[in-house]
Amino acid sequence: VVEGRLGEQRLVTMASGDGATRACRGLESLIDDFDMAAVFAIGIAGGLSADLEVGDVVVAGRVTDGEGAVPAPDDVWRARARGLEGVVEGSVHSHHEIAIDPVAKGRLWNQIGRTESQVVDLESASYARVAAARQVPFLVLRAVSDSATEALPLDFNRFRRSDGSSDRWAVARHTILHPSIVPELVQLRERLRFCARRLALLITEMLSR
Repeated sequence: VVEGRLGEQRLVTMASGDGATRACRGLESLIDDFDMAAVFAIGIAGGLSADLEVGDVVVAGRVTDGEGAVPAPDDVWRARARGLEGVVEGSVHSHHEIAIDPVAKGRLWNQIGRTESQVVDLESASYARVAAARQVPFLVLRAVSDSATEALPLDFNRFRRSDGSSDRWAVARHTILHPSIVPELVQLRERLRFCARRLALLITEMLSR
C-alpha cells in the first residue's frame, strides 16, 4: 500500500495480488485502515469481443462472474470515466481462471452474452462485492493486454497457487528451461507497462477535472 497525493486529492494505491481471494482480503483490509471516498479497480484484462484491441480501456457498466448478481459500479464515477478520450463503456467478467487463448476467450464470450466491449479478468467482481458491502462507491477500469484473437505465451494457470496467486518462481524456472518463450514474455511485459501508463494518465485526468 502506498499513500500519496494528486493535487488536492489524497490517494491510496494497493496491489492486492492475483485472484479473488487476495482481492477480497486486500480491499477489506484497505477499507478498514483508511477512510475511502471511492474505490477504483484498475488493471489489465483480456479482450473477449473482437472490437477491442491492445491498449483499449473499458469502464465497466456491468460486472459479472457467474456466481450470482454483482453490484453495479457507481454511476457518477462511471460517467466521468466514460467522458475520457479513448475509454469505452462495456462489461467485465471475472473468471476463476486466466483465459489464455482464443478458444477459452471465445467460450466465455458465448457464455456471457456476445456483446461488444467485453473483457475478462480475475478480481473485479470481488472488489465490487467488498466495496458495495462496505457502502463505498466503486469504479472498474481495465486496459486490454491481449485481444480476443491472441494467445498468451504461457499457460499461467499452471503456475497458480490454491488462493489464485501466481507462483513467480515456478514461472521463472519454467522460463529458464524453455528459453524460446523469452521474447514473447518480454513483449507481454512491454504491453503491461504500456497499459499501466495509459491507465495512470486516464486516472490523473479524471481526478484533475
